[in-house]
Amino acid sequence: MNDGKIIIDKIIADADETVKKILAEAKESAGATVKAAEEKAEKERARSAKALAEEKDKIIAKQISGAEMQAKKAVLAEKQRILEEVIEEAQKRLISLPDGRYSEVIGKMLDNIDKSLGTEVIVAPKDRDRLAGVVEQKGFALSDRTENISGGFIIRNGDIEYNYSFDSIISIEKEEIQQMAAKILFE
Repeated sequence: MNDGKIIIDKIIADADETVKKILAEAKESAGATVKAAEEKAEKERARSAKALAEEKDKIIAKQISGAEMQAKKAVLAEKQRILEEVIEEAQKRLISLPDGRYSEVIGKMLDNIDKSLGTEVIVAPKDRDRLAGVVEQKGFALSDRTENISGGFIIRNGDIEYNYSFDSIISIEKEEIQQMAAKILFE
């Protein structure tokens, strides 16, 4: 039986050696798999970090662009508000000129009117007395009728009226006036 025991011990020793060898190979394979997985995970982390940084940069750029657009809109709105104020102030000053200067301005306007448009001049009730002389001097007739206008006049030829009131002139010429004022104020 001794020989049987030696054979069994040899089989067990060979089996132990095979198990150790299989375990060593499995550990080596598992280590390689873990190392490959760790390398892959590290590459994925780096790719994710890069993608996150790029996305962050895009978001920041978009926010900056939006803020710049809002700032430009605010500046434009403020410029438009200032231009409106300038036009309103100019109109107020024009209307409140002293009688002699106001009559002079209206006289120059009447000088530029083609009399074929008509010769009857309609003014605001408040301007009736201060413009009567200049209207007649320029060869026009002051109408008995008055119109509710802030300043300026209306030329009437029968049923046709040509509006030269300051409100009408400013309304028609507003864009050009704003461009001139913008050049003066903002350039």
